[in-house]
Amino acid sequence: MAYRSLGAPATLHHGDTESPETAADGLDQDRFDPLELRVIALAEADPVASIGPPTRFRRFFERWFGFKLPHPLANERLEALRRFAVLSRVSDGRLPAEEVKTFLNAGFSLLQARAVQRRAAAR
Repeated sequence: MAYRSLGAPATLHHGDTESPETAADGLDQDRFDPLELRVIALAEADPVASIGPPTRFRRFFERWFGFKLPHPLANERLEALRRFAVLSRVSDGRLPAEEVKTFLNAGFSLLQARAVQRRAAAR
């Protein structure tokens, strides 16, 4: 098995070399920053009810049983990530195209969507 140093410039097949910044961007398309990884980890414990709007029943449930369901995150991009992670987990990584499109419109890449879906399917 061959390994490539992440610090060295990547060599393309036709002999050109990329700058280290370009090579890193290509490698990080399916990666998340530490805050995003934390959101994904927290979403693994969130119930499906946490992604919907607060309803009268939800407020009654919270008051009657003393439970507090997670509320949406203030950052819209991170909330889209949390929602996608919760839906991926409960659907075993198989989401409707509409949900994937919403995730992509939040600024994430298709590779990141696949990474979240793979993580959800593996659990």
